Amino acid sequence: MSSRRQSRGPSTRTVARIPEQALDERVMDLAAPLVGRLGTKPAPDAVHGAIDLAIRFWNAKAQASKIWGPSRPKAFNDLTRKMTGKAASAEEAEAFELLSQCWREKEIAFDPRLVGDWSLEFSNDGAPRLSCVMELPDGVEAEIPPPIEKRVAIGGKFLDEARIRLTGTPGTIALLGFPLKHHWGTVSDDGTVTVYTKMPTAVALLAEGLLPPVGGGPVALTVQGNKVDAMILSEIRCDENGGHHDIAVLVFKPASRAATP
Repeated sequence: MSSRRQSRGPSTRTVARIPEQALDERVMDLAAPLVGRLGTKPAPDAVHGAIDLAIRFWNAKAQASKIWGPSRPKAFNDLTRKMTGKAASAEEAEAFELLSQCWREKEIAFDPRLVGDWSLEFSNDGAPRLSCVMELPDGVEAEIPPPIEKRVAIGGKFLDEARIRLTGTPGTIALLGFPLKHHWGTVSDDGTVTVYTKMPTAVALLAEGLLPPVGGGPVALTVQGNKVDAMILSEIRCDENGGHHDIAVLVFKPASRAATP
């Protein structure tokens, strides 16, 4: 079991798993609401300005967080006053709300990366292509992910990266996750995939909409280094596990035979 709290000593270091999604893609996701409101054929300068604002918001918000170390809120406080204060325009206030909402929905607060130097190019059809350098907060080190052959993923989420919030002291954020050894899967000759994971991990996947209900829509899995698409969750049960009952057993069948008894 592993958990991560937002407070730590000044001389300690935090090891953080880098998300699978590339930083430039994640930044573009944050900027998407701002770019979207520019219309179907926005001017390159307008797109550049929207992405620049999203990056400034990203870095300021991340630096103000206490998750990865001491909070440095000045940049975010300044940006908040500029975009939501009495002198702010309605357009600035709307942009701030769009960025804040996207930040919450995509849980960017739990992404340890900062955006360093960046550049923006445009394809022949006008689509923006962002390139940016990843930086990490002081005292944070990147964790190298284990080989994919040893990992299990459901709906594109590696189970050893799944986190669920813990209740704790007011004003702190605590996340619970489980390392690689607590997640494994098997593939039968008939294509059935059985995944074993911790119950909190299964709950986290359900809450994120990555694990469909029994008999629900198809989902992609990665097991033993192989990606299999269109799998239907056909059964979920609790493994006794020596009386602890803390392991969820998830049985998936190919969509083509999921309805077979």
